[in-house]
Amino acid sequence: MGIGRRQFMKLSSLALVGLTIDPLNAVAINDSVYVNKKLGILFNKPKKWGFIAVKDFGKIKSEQIIGEGLEDSQEEIWEGLGDPICIATKYYGDKPKYKGIFSPTITLNITPKEELEDLGHETFEELMEMSEFGTSMILKDFKVIKKYEPYFISNCKFYEYDAEYLFEHIEINEPLKVELKVLKAEHNGFYYDFNCHQSKAQNQLANMEFEEFKKSIKLI
Repeated sequence: MGIGRRQFMKLSSLALVGLTIDPLNAVAINDSVYVNKKLGILFNKPKKWGFIAVKDFGKIKSEQIIGEGLEDSQEEIWEGLGDPICIATKYYGDKPKYKGIFSPTITLNITPKEELEDLGHETFEELMEMSEFGTSMILKDFKVIKKYEPYFISNCKFYEYDAEYLFEHIEINEPLKVELKVLKAEHNGFYYDFNCHQSKAQNQLANMEFEEFKKSIKLI
């Protein structure tokens, strides 16, 4: 159960003041706000960050190196995981000055529940455990560091945990330790999966930005 539709529409209208859009448009993005009316979600991206077009995500995926022994299956794995519906990152734009720098990033994946029915889980908690195991197969040295007590956003139960992994990329000379904050929720027949990445090793931190982002989330 999220916030009421009338309240959600009012919030989305206020958020997009000054932006000319079709009021029936399912997705609207301005300099700081993402609104998806079809999926009933609204949030603010961190200030001075940018949104990445999902069509450009293929290049990003192709340059990341996944788990050892999975190289030949990389394309199939990415296809199975699906693309996020939204990506916000600190350093956006393909600029030479960003080469080799890890950009703090927030991604959102939303999956219809029926797509995962054949996995055999009985509860959302079981599905999350399966997701953690699957992630550990894809991301090198992935491990969960801390789990938080569930809490509510827009009357919807959220689960949160912190993890870390080694990020490997063709533009980075050696594996880079990355910290990951994951938020998960089950809502209106969908699974919501927010992933917030940063790297202490490169001093590319975004804890404050992640907290502000989390506070801005609204679900209908």
